[in-house]
Amino acid sequence: MLKVSTTKTRVYAVSAAILFVFMLAGAVYINSQGIQTNKYNVENTLGLSLDVLSAKVDARVAQMKLISKGLANDKHIHAWVNDGFDASQESVLVDKLGFYVEEYGLTSASFADKNSHKYWNHEGFLRVLTPETDTWYFAYLASAKQDLVSIYYDQNKKRVDLYVNYQQTDGNGLSGIATSFNGVLNMLNDSVFAQHGNVFLVDSAGIIQVQSGSSGEKKYDQVGQDDASGPQNLQLLLGENNAKVMLKAQGEQGAQFTSSLSDENMLIGSSYIPSMAWFMVAQVPKDALATSLSAPLTKHDE
Repeated sequence: MLKVSTTKTRVYAVSAAILFVFMLAGAVYINSQGIQTNKYNVENTLGLSLDVLSAKVDARVAQMKLISKGLANDKHIHAWVNDGFDASQESVLVDKLGFYVEEYGLTSASFADKNSHKYWNHEGFLRVLTPETDTWYFAYLASAKQDLVSIYYDQNKKRVDLYVNYQQTDGNGLSGIATSFNGVLNMLNDSVFAQHGNVFLVDSAGIIQVQSGSSGEKKYDQVGQDDASGPQNLQLLLGENNAKVMLKAQGEQGAQFTSSLSDENMLIGSSYIPSMAWFMVAQVPKDALATSLSAPLTKHDE
């Protein structure tokens, strides 16, 4: 009887050990699945947040492009140009430019005749554009592209403006309008990305057009205005391989966040802005996400 009892005890012990191993393996598996699920949820939430921000910027730029196109194709302006720039009727153009400024809350509206290169804004005739001083204009003409989108930082006025140009590819009209970009910058500044990491607007070549400050209060300036503003392209900031991943349009898939190839503690993601052919790129340290995801996306809806 004693021998049988000992055998049963051993069987129970082995069974208990096997059961414990299975339970431990199950716990490890469930925990790993939980970690993977949490990782997916974090990255998915960040991606959706970045898509919302980029969609707001895209909508604003798309509206600006429509306004600029309408100005470049304005039939009253072209009738005056075709009549030989009658000085007594110049108000047809200047008043129209002034109307656009008032109607759409612009900081500037301009028109150029591509044949004579005469250039006006809403305050009147400015000058005849020349290749020596107006390189951007002649480069734009040579590109044959309809749209030109750029951001200009005015250090004197401490203001960032969005400029949108449109040129007729089969005509002589070229327009330019500008509006304050501060609403967008405030929205970016108040985002979870700027509060806990960095956000950048970069062009298709990876040149950083707008970025956050490196320390203290987040401020967005145009790169190139200040040598202390940090890396001037995404390749220097994130490395060549990371930059290649970030500079790919996502299509319907939307923004995707992933661990940086050069820093496992850093999550990076990008969202394409079709109206600009630019990208919004964000980087956020993983250890800063614990409290950030429960915060609202922005304080500004505009």
